[in-house]
Amino acid sequence: MDRSMREADVVVAGAGHNGLVAAAYLAKAGLDVLVVEAHTTPGGMTCTNPMAPEAPAYRINEASLQASLFRTTTIDKDLGLSRRYGLRQRVIDPAHVQLNYDGSSLALWRDPRRTAEELKHFSPKDAGALLDLYRVIDAAVAVGLPLMQTNPTRPALSAVLKTVGAMVRGRRELAAVGRWAAASHAEALEEYFEHDVIRAALVIGLPFMPFNADLGGWALIYLGVLSKYGVAMFEGGTGAFPAALIQCLTEHGGRVRTGAPVEELVVTDGRVTGVRVKGGEEITARRGVLTAFSPATVLTRLLPRGVLAPKLQNRVDHIPTKGRGISDYKLNVALSGRISMARHEKWRGDGLDLKVPCNSYHDYRQTLAAARDCARGDVPEHIPGLAIVPTAFDPSMAPDGCDMFWFWTGLTPADPRDGWDRARKQITETVIRDSEHYYQGIESLEIARRPLAQPDIAERFFAIDGSVYHVDPIITRFGPRRPAPGFAGYRTPVPGLFLSGSGTHPIAGINGLPGQLAARTMIKHLRREDRDGRAKALFAETKARVGNG
Repeated sequence: MDRSMREADVVVAGAGHNGLVAAAYLAKAGLDVLVVEAHTTPGGMTCTNPMAPEAPAYRINEASLQASLFRTTTIDKDLGLSRRYGLRQRVIDPAHVQLNYDGSSLALWRDPRRTAEELKHFSPKDAGALLDLYRVIDAAVAVGLPLMQTNPTRPALSAVLKTVGAMVRGRRELAAVGRWAAASHAEALEEYFEHDVIRAALVIGLPFMPFNADLGGWALIYLGVLSKYGVAMFEGGTGAFPAALIQCLTEHGGRVRTGAPVEELVVTDGRVTGVRVKGGEEITARRGVLTAFSPATVLTRLLPRGVLAPKLQNRVDHIPTKGRGISDYKLNVALSGRISMARHEKWRGDGLDLKVPCNSYHDYRQTLAAARDCARGDVPEHIPGLAIVPTAFDPSMAPDGCDMFWFWTGLTPADPRDGWDRARKQITETVIRDSEHYYQGIESLEIARRPLAQPDIAERFFAIDGSVYHVDPIITRFGPRRPAPGFAGYRTPVPGLFLSGSGTHPIAGINGLPGQLAARTMIKHLRREDRDGRAKALFAETKARVGNG
């Protein structure tokens, strides 16, 4: 194999979107970068691939779909993804709609006033309460967002000043922010709202912490992001994002090597100096390795035992990945024709194509009951989640006249008592049965399905316990404790090893912030090494190890 695929200044392990974002920034900074990816297709959970072998004429977004936080970042501008590399994104408005069984619905528009106007049909009182909640959430976003966009252990002074300024400007709302964020998710919703339609809309898509756990109310901060920035989707599927990143990376001299699962981090004299891939081949990293998949995988399975001090090893051994009682499930269904949502679209009468937003269609009590069932190890009678028809946004995803159906839920049991083979089948049948009432044609037009339950997500995306978050999204595992104390600033206690990916600050989802911030941290550290003369020593050590070069 060409030597460029066997050594580099920086080896990035994992070609998910965060790994590729980091790689593009590193290459743009002048470093020689090689990305190694286990799967045959780069992109990780943002892959868009043919649905082969089930229905190869159809293309599916294998995991993620909406870019919920990407517009909060400067990544597109910094890397020129839209300007130079063809990335096209469109804001979806409304991004979400709550569908009721009787044909009525409530759209969550980017403009809160428009949502409140719709909500008046169900509860004038709740319409006013929604605008009150938005004022509180907007203040929280102004305070919290600058800290999301900087290193959690060494925040930039500019970010701190923005946060302080936001606290001064929003001081009248700070007490309400504290009450809302400290409450449980269910407590916060029931304090503000009386009608099921708004309660259900604001709980189904946000199953981060148990709904009755204190400090779970923070999940509602998503509303503020939705309002301020909007939620976008990428033309050509989510895979358009990694494709643009790879163009940027290669233009700056970087490379991607697929089909190369990392099996071990190579440690020389206490420093990570490369990776060993399946088959035993060693890939040398002259300056360091940045990993962009589950930090629990990196620190407990790939890093040799004994490298970390016992106290640090204990911390990473207890990174939570399956402690909430719930887990993620994903379904793609290929259809031989077009789905109809005529009943609900007729009720609205405003011409909105309901196949474009992410829709939820279970009630509030069913959602709370599903979480309780999951905690007991039972498959719920109803499985609330988010559904969309990707072909309504981009018809190229399927043959002419045909649709794709996409569904995600975070409300399946973490440990089903009857085992995953039975649970997967039961979950899939339940989802399709319940969805038929809203998406007419799913049952009769189905030609192929691909369900991904917890073990399938773990196998396909190399994520411990099949967690799309990599680390349980509980409030105590954010900021300086994500993924664990001592490992939150991207640079680890092990020289030459840096972390990125959804399990690092600030959060999972299609946003790229973990990759951007990890790359900036690594660039800053390597420049400090250059100033100290350490870089020359590292090059000399590498040359001695690998021979002439």
